Amino acid sequence: DECVGPAVKGADPGELHEVRCCSDEQNSGWVMNSLCSTTLGRDVWGQSNGSLGSCHRAKTYAEAEAICIAGGSRLCTSEEVRADCTRGSGCGYDWEHVWTSDDNTMGLFYF
Repeated sequence: DECVGPAVKGADPGELHEVRCCSDEQNSGWVMNSLCSTTLGRDVWGQSNGSLGSCHRAKTYAEAEAICIAGGSRLCTSEEVRADCTRGSGCGYDWEHVWTSDDNTMGLFYF
């Protein structure tokens, strides 16, 4: 299921894509990658499962946003995804399109 295509692509909010969430506060079991901190100049923690319940595959933009909010976090920005803030945070989504909080007509990213 490895993502094929451009690193950034526009997406209809009703399309189905994977979910990763970000937090500006440390949460038990969440990933904080040094490249993220170095690139952004601040700490951001990422997660794909763990305290979010299970892996969240094939969700709409609204579902993805609700999952992150319910987990006490938020959708990551595309800048955070590009800075590896979510790399290695679970579910094997490092090379999948994931929802971001940016304008959801350009709201997908992958590594």
